[in-house]
Amino acid sequence: MKVLWIALIVVALLVAYVAAVWIVTLSDSKVRADVSAVPATGAASDDTLKIMIWNAGYAGLGAESDFKADGGDMLLPPSKAVVEKNLAGIERVLGEQDADVFLFQELARGGLLNRGVDVQAGVRKALAGYSSQFTPDVKTRLLPGRLSLKHGLGVFWRVDADAPKIVRLPDEPGTIMGFIKRRYHMQVLEFEHAGQPWTVVDVHLSAFDEGANTRMKQLEQVIALAEEKYAAGRAVAIGGDWNMRLTPTDFASTSDESALFWIHDFPRDELPEGWQMAVDPSVPTVRTNERPYARDENYRTIIDGLLVSPNVEVVSAAGLDLDFQITDHQPVRYTLRVKP
Repeated sequence: MKVLWIALIVVALLVAYVAAVWIVTLSDSKVRADVSAVPATGAASDDTLKIMIWNAGYAGLGAESDFKADGGDMLLPPSKAVVEKNLAGIERVLGEQDADVFLFQELARGGLLNRGVDVQAGVRKALAGYSSQFTPDVKTRLLPGRLSLKHGLGVFWRVDADAPKIVRLPDEPGTIMGFIKRRYHMQVLEFEHAGQPWTVVDVHLSAFDEGANTRMKQLEQVIALAEEKYAAGRAVAIGGDWNMRLTPTDFASTSDESALFWIHDFPRDELPEGWQMAVDPSVPTVRTNERPYARDENYRTIIDGLLVSPNVEVVSAAGLDLDFQITDHQPVRYTLRVKP
């Protein structure tokens, strides 16, 4: 009888713990910032501004992985060693770059989906001379580290600027796994460069919303912010993963139409006059995850890009073709300047 009572108490405590995790995680709507500040080294000495965007896929979506939400079989990467290989590749690529601002999506602390590997720490190590801010849009509460989720946006900058402001965006109506609410937001970095005030924004829009309805609502608010900043005399650049096809593409693929269920076209005709979405049409930025990666088999297109205001000249836009070996997205580098 004593054993039965002990078992009942253990079960009751477990149920109470699960209920607490569910209630606290679902009700926590605040977006908390993790900031690391270092002395500003200054942007490039000329009048150009260099920006790089990259969805790092929490270092869990390299060539070996597919993903269940995209029609694949895996929830987790094949092994911790694969995640560590991906992160080492991300760090190597970052170490070869010269950008004034980096805009990341799907940055993550160590947790369930990346087998405990701290991707944010690895990126901070690779960009040690930069100040940074990490703001999770997906996070759990009360779960131990290896079972937790903490994924979101990351901005790294070497310009003289305060930490980015957090601006919320509309959330999807549903939840993830029944107890996690994705808290969509923008990180808004403001500074002056070469005598011009700049606003640089990091975004990651919804991906699996029915009919792209949430994406359209989010986009309306992104454009409203952009117009407000431009009207105030600022140069504006908004970059990241828009989760919409930004330009027509025709990269070789054998993917079935069922793998493209989430793809919608970006409504370019809804952009204000003079605004442009800058992309490199020659390099795909995302591949589908219904199966592990094989060149010319997974569908590839361009959903990562930079929206710039009419007073900004895009000097160059260059995608980095890494053959999707370390992430399911590929980075894009931009050089911008203010028009005379």
